[in-house]
Amino acid sequence: MTVMLALPEGCIAAIISLTTPRDACRLACVSTTFRSAADSDIVWDRFLPPEYSSCLSSSPTTRLVLSKKELYFCTCHNLIHNGKMSFWLDISSGKKCYMISPRELNIVDGDDIYDWWWYSIPDGVGVDWWDQFYIPNNCRFPEVVRRVNLIQFEIGGKITTSLLSPMTTYVAYLVFAENRKCWVYDDPAEVSIGLAGSNNGQNRTVYIHQEQQDGDNDGCYPKMRADGWLETELGEFFNGGDENSELLINIKSEMKEGLLIQGIEIRPKKSN
Repeated sequence: MTVMLALPEGCIAAIISLTTPRDACRLACVSTTFRSAADSDIVWDRFLPPEYSSCLSSSPTTRLVLSKKELYFCTCHNLIHNGKMSFWLDISSGKKCYMISPRELNIVDGDDIYDWWWYSIPDGVGVDWWDQFYIPNNCRFPEVVRRVNLIQFEIGGKITTSLLSPMTTYVAYLVFAENRKCWVYDDPAEVSIGLAGSNNGQNRTVYIHQEQQDGDNDGCYPKMRADGWLETELGEFFNGGDENSELLINIKSEMKEGLLIQGIEIRPKKSN
């Protein structure tokens, strides 16, 4: 450490830029010299994705940012693609994350009022007290959609792989909520996830309502999120970064009246 402190600040910054955002924040606590180097644009420019300016060009918040570190921490759920997708960077790894809004999803019969009801946010928060229906706070999009029919439903989502971080394993999640009168009958959902035109896709059975049982650790059951919503893992895939393809996600399920969908979230798989 003494040898490191003897180096010019620019050299220290160049070394720190080869680590991770989490490491940079930790190293900033070592000394004033390390803090100055760890907070520099040299470090945080390395952590930002190359195309960050185009991803954030429509965000009014980022126009006020002065440093690359501030810019990095401002990339928190910015709405892109005309408000139909949410973009942010994973704080620990710097990898790109997205959530696809219901309006960007391909929901079969999504405009049929006998199958789906659309709610505007924040007007919809706390609506429909008679039906014991409540929309959680912290919704990222101006609209969410609720299933109001008991018959089978199908939802499809897609994202261009060039938007994602290369050489990264991603996991897709359905982010949702349920009202107290959600009629589900514990039927599982059938999910497929894979690249368009590929035969290497993943098929699996997941549960949207049924609680996780003791001994079941496969991630197929819903879990409560910190923002008050629920999520169920749909599957994972590896983005090699050498293809400009589309990731396709399809969900088929029976009898989920009362299911409220915020979107499909795609984020890097956490290392063990």
